[in-house]
Amino acid sequence: MSGQKQRSYEPTAVYALAAHVKDRGIDLSDAIGPWRAAERRGSRPGRTSVHRLPVVTNERTALVVDTPERAEDVAGLLNWCGVHNLNPVPELVPEHGGDQT
Repeated sequence: MSGQKQRSYEPTAVYALAAHVKDRGIDLSDAIGPWRAAERRGSRPGRTSVHRLPVVTNERTALVVDTPERAEDVAGLLNWCGVHNLNPVPELVPEHGGDQT
């Protein structure tokens, strides 16, 4: 596997939805709920240095996003939509150790 670029998930649909809501005049920073933007120490795939990563958290779950501004938007969107917890959909969770061909 060496030499292969590791793919990472980027929630572009969530970013686009947050931008659309903001374009309609809704101030996502006014939304009340458990989600907030924060930072945590960590490293991104392919990088050796440890630095601060922007995250969205409800104190039980942390989602890494690409910029602090998007962390604010995603936290506001989740609060605005009334999402308190993110639970994986069992049918969409990949099986570990099996060949998926």
